[in-house]
Amino acid sequence: TSIIVIGELYYIWTHRDELSFLDLGHMIITTLLGILTAVRSIVPQLQNYHKLLLRFINVMHLMHSTNKGAYYNQMNDTVDRFCSYYTNFSVGLIFLACTMFNFAPFCNNIAHVFIFKTENYTLEFSLYYQFPGINPTDYFTTTSIYNVYLSYNYAMMVSGLDLILFLIIFQIIGHVYILKYNLENFRSPKQKVVFKLGDVIKYKINESITSEMFDAEENKEVHFKLAECIEHHKQIIGFTDDVSALFGPILACNYLFHLVCCSLLLLECSEGGYSAMLRYGPMTVLIYGQLIQMSVIFEMLGSETEKFPDSAYFLPWECMDTSNRRTACIMLHKMQYKISLKALGLAAVGVSTMTGILKTTFSYYA
Repeated sequence: TSIIVIGELYYIWTHRDELSFLDLGHMIITTLLGILTAVRSIVPQLQNYHKLLLRFINVMHLMHSTNKGAYYNQMNDTVDRFCSYYTNFSVGLIFLACTMFNFAPFCNNIAHVFIFKTENYTLEFSLYYQFPGINPTDYFTTTSIYNVYLSYNYAMMVSGLDLILFLIIFQIIGHVYILKYNLENFRSPKQKVVFKLGDVIKYKINESITSEMFDAEENKEVHFKLAECIEHHKQIIGFTDDVSALFGPILACNYLFHLVCCSLLLLECSEGGYSAMLRYGPMTVLIYGQLIQMSVIFEMLGSETEKFPDSAYFLPWECMDTSNRRTACIMLHKMQYKISLKALGLAAVGVSTMTGILKTTFSYYA
């Protein structure tokens, strides 16, 4: 891919006086796609990527929690079903965009060469690149087939890698829902304890109050449950931080790519005609969809974790002994912070960043 990017840059340089405005836009789009693909292709080679995926499949996937209760099983089925639908939709859109990007120039070549028999017609390719002494346009069949592979490679690296990331985030959101459920449905004391006010305050009052309190045995179970919730929260934060550390630079590259390419894709679509819409329509939907999905999914994760403090306060902390109250207080303190992913640790990935990019995109397009 890196070699092809060099070939694309060389093609732009050698044909800079011949390329029309829209053709130059096409070259910039494909070159930036190549650069993004080259950068993203580094990720699957990293040892941290392998460790993260192994940890995701062997530890974090909800299928390992189905034996812990009915809600765990229900959440696993829900997330699994949603992931299945989302994967089918995403893969279908990826292949549609990849196919149409190569099908449009193929149709133009057939129409002009065999139907209209246009004289001095220059054959079209989905990707243009050139090297000193080597001109791929002289090898039409070989270049066209290789361009299909390159388009597939671009699509898999740009959208396929994001699909893996989104599936991981869906599982994390499932864990968030489970932790919220465990906090909001915490066990209550079985027995009520009677306090005589005369024993508590100095004045002689015969009145008494009844309150629900955990006994010694129940407090041991409560301590175990609190430790389990704290460990689950710690596991979610630790895994999310690892995902952010690995994919953060990729998300930053994504935002930079969207900032430049989204306006160019709108420009190419505005050329009009079935050929432009066939070629750039599905790709525009894919690229814009990627930006919107990425931002909405991460915003969903952040908004759900913002509800943790309320869920933690639902605990029957007033019924616990002093030790467990301290533990509940520490847990409540730790859950005050929203879990979010950041691009290079700077820009938060969410709807606000997406809105800024879309506004800038439409301004550039205009």
